[in-house]
Amino acid sequence: MNKRKNYLQHALFFIVGDSVAIILASLFTYLLLDSLAVIGIVFPQTQILLMLTFSILSLGTFKMYQVNWRFTSLRELLFIALGLVCGLVLSTAVLLIIGQFTALSFSYLFLVYFLSILFVGSFRISRRMITEVFKSPVLKKRAILFGAGNAADQLLRDLTRNYTWSPNIVAIFDDDEKLHGLTLHGVAILGDRKKMLSFLRYTDIDELIVAIPSLPKSELKKITDEVHSVIANLKVKLLPSYHLLTDDPVAARNIRQISIEDILGREPARADMNSLEKALTGKKIMITGAGGSIGSEIVRQCLHLMPDKITALDIDETSLFHLMNEYSHVGDILQPCVANVTDEHKMRQIFEKDVPDIIFHAAAYKHVPMMERFPEEAVKINIGGTRLLSKMSCDYGVDKFVLISTDKAVNPTNVMGATKRVAEEVCLSYNDLCGTKFMAVRFGNVLGSRGSVVPLFMEQIRNGGPVTITHKDIVRYFMTIPEAVLLVMQAGMIGEGGEVFVLDMGEPIKISDMARQLIRLHGLEPERDIAIEYTGLRPGEKMYEELLKHEENLVSTSHKLIHKAICTKEYNREEIERLTDNLLYKVQNGSAKQARMILKDIVPTYTFKVKGEYLITESIG
Repeated sequence: MNKRKNYLQHALFFIVGDSVAIILASLFTYLLLDSLAVIGIVFPQTQILLMLTFSILSLGTFKMYQVNWRFTSLRELLFIALGLVCGLVLSTAVLLIIGQFTALSFSYLFLVYFLSILFVGSFRISRRMITEVFKSPVLKKRAILFGAGNAADQLLRDLTRNYTWSPNIVAIFDDDEKLHGLTLHGVAILGDRKKMLSFLRYTDIDELIVAIPSLPKSELKKITDEVHSVIANLKVKLLPSYHLLTDDPVAARNIRQISIEDILGREPARADMNSLEKALTGKKIMITGAGGSIGSEIVRQCLHLMPDKITALDIDETSLFHLMNEYSHVGDILQPCVANVTDEHKMRQIFEKDVPDIIFHAAAYKHVPMMERFPEEAVKINIGGTRLLSKMSCDYGVDKFVLISTDKAVNPTNVMGATKRVAEEVCLSYNDLCGTKFMAVRFGNVLGSRGSVVPLFMEQIRNGGPVTITHKDIVRYFMTIPEAVLLVMQAGMIGEGGEVFVLDMGEPIKISDMARQLIRLHGLEPERDIAIEYTGLRPGEKMYEELLKHEENLVSTSHKLIHKAICTKEYNREEIERLTDNLLYKVQNGSAKQARMILKDIVPTYTFKVKGEYLITESIG
């Protein structure tokens, strides 16, 4: 009822406004002709009534009384002109029918038509003119744009209509020389990026907006470094890539602060979405660890592929609650399940109720220093959970089982890495025993995951520092969470069973360089505004990570960023069952030292410190 009432009020307002405009145009035309002493002109009451009636009806037919006054555009003005043309034609036709048509009456109507376009158009565009041209912006920040293409054009249009965030764009820069000296919506395009740096040196600017969504990361990093070398605290904002947005790819609300993910690593990986759709559409998918960084992103990506059902399993009910709240609109497709992957009775209940076609096993303890203190928990979850799920997959006929592994499983120096290496062996040992295709996917660190270095650094920067780094030369591989997940899913679809896939992580990144970049992104200067402290390597921590063991090599797959490790299965199922049975028994009844020693027996390349020295050769039976 309220909606209809609002529409009627809105339409009535514009009908009255348009009527006044047309009547004024008619009267002004009459006075103009009368002042010119045109012979035979009498007050054209009939013509005014006809023009008014048919024009209002025509404008209504073209839905001009449903248009938002504030957003009247050129498109609406064209329809207004068309509606008034219809009013002119219909009025002329009626005059012909009733025998009152003369050259003078037609000339009168023709002049009324043109003045009506002017008056009605002015009325319709008036609010937009007042708000966009004469109204002062709410915020007075001075900003410059880098990029003068389609995105900048659309962005400037949107900024003029956005009153909650409206910086004053004082200049535009672009590397395209053909654009230099021109203007875009009244803002001058002054030159290339060199001119921009010179401009920043002598002009008071609050922020730079990079209006090129397709700009490569390497170029974005270069620009960011250059502008921060001129103004250390300059805010840099950007429009995200189109594929990260939904309905409105270029809009003021999508402008965001530049993040470390935007400038570190290589360009985003692309997956073969057609093959993923064929493999996952209509399937039942189970994702363990679904509340975590990787697991929740697998849920998000799978939901786009129209599966029959997704079982989101996690022991953390809070994470599951937030995930379900985020996707409450998808209905019964997403089903939460609070469970521990080591609880055989509960897991069997879940499988008997609904057997999944594909399992993405992301549930694991992953924090290296914490697992050094509690190795028995890493053994229970990372090994015991994987072994139980593998057995269930075979027993119930799951089609594919994809283990999320880690580069820390290669020549491990910590409990977490060693348990993940054993988990890989468990998967490989089950592969030939049933119809289930088992595989593992190794990759390095992901930017922004819970407990990772980036959120820690950001919190330290917000608190005024210092930023703590374990070693000035420590390096790590990084990729974004969505990129890692897409490649994991792609590897799972490529796999035929028994593979250990290795994702191409690009070039390793020095953690100290990342910390400095994050400090600069906050408009601060490393060492001057935020101190950097080196604390020493933590227990189980390497200077660098490896993706392959010494005896392993890589072969290519159908995706250039997914490789297959040439590795031999160390144990058959009976052997791995015996070894892990012993390990799980000892962690239930023994000490942390025993857990490490048995892990060393299963994973000969595992090294750990005993009283400050690395144990390399000692093992027990």
